[in-house]
Amino acid sequence: MSSVLKKIGEPSYTLLEYVVLITLMIYVLTPLLWLLETSVNTDPTPYLSIPKGITIDHFIAVLTNRPITGGYAAHPVYMTRWIMNSLIISGTTVIIVVMLAALSGYSLSRLRFKGKNLLMTLILLSGFMPRMAMILPLFKLCRTLGFVDNLIGIAIVVSSGTLPTQIWILKGFFDQLPRDLEEQAWICGCDRISAVFRVILPNVGPGLAVVAFMSFLSGWGAFTVPLILIRREYLFPISLGIASVFIHNPGEIGLVVDYGPTCALAVLYAVPSIALYILLRERLMEIRLARLEVR
Repeated sequence: MSSVLKKIGEPSYTLLEYVVLITLMIYVLTPLLWLLETSVNTDPTPYLSIPKGITIDHFIAVLTNRPITGGYAAHPVYMTRWIMNSLIISGTTVIIVVMLAALSGYSLSRLRFKGKNLLMTLILLSGFMPRMAMILPLFKLCRTLGFVDNLIGIAIVVSSGTLPTQIWILKGFFDQLPRDLEEQAWICGCDRISAVFRVILPNVGPGLAVVAFMSFLSGWGAFTVPLILIRREYLFPISLGIASVFIHNPGEIGLVVDYGPTCALAVLYAVPSIALYILLRERLMEIRLARLEVR
């Protein structure tokens, strides 16, 4: 009886936990619901509401590069060009980061040399350096190298920012592989390079998938670097293209913006990232608590 009374007298945090979780869920889902609702609403507004009608005209307007109108001059949408620019930046970022991170991670995992720990520490610290703290020297360097209005140059700069973290991620995967795999490959006639490509890399497939996915997100979602280095609007990635709609249509809380096509543009912007996750999720799910299963 006393134990029952004690439980009744103790404060219960279950209700409070549910209230906090529901509040966070509403906070996260409300903008997404508004984005989806506005992109198909025949009468889009800057507020979440029940659609008066469903239409796909906003998506058609964006895909056909129809100008987005507002309270001021119509703003052209270079949708196909922006998609191509974003794909160039993100694809180049993936290639650069995966290649360099794989080679660097393998070297740091397998080779022994003086200053290795110091080098690893410097690589890690460079990944934590705020990009805005380096923006002035970075801009001067990019202008000297001809990276202004250069999509490949943008990808190189973005890759330099995400590479340190990816090196450490792949190094962890290489550390999980026993050296016996390489030794057996050497006995079978492989040299070090062929052993890496034929034996080691296939066994760190989940790690490569993680690095490729994160690198793609870094390139696809790049905003600050293109904002500083790109001057011509037709060279914008989609991230800058969406922002340019608000720049060309200023107003109190953006009330003059044509929200239908703008939200449709944002929905299309999210599709490649979601599609890439669906394609790679089987590889991503092979990772269990940072353990790599060697087959």
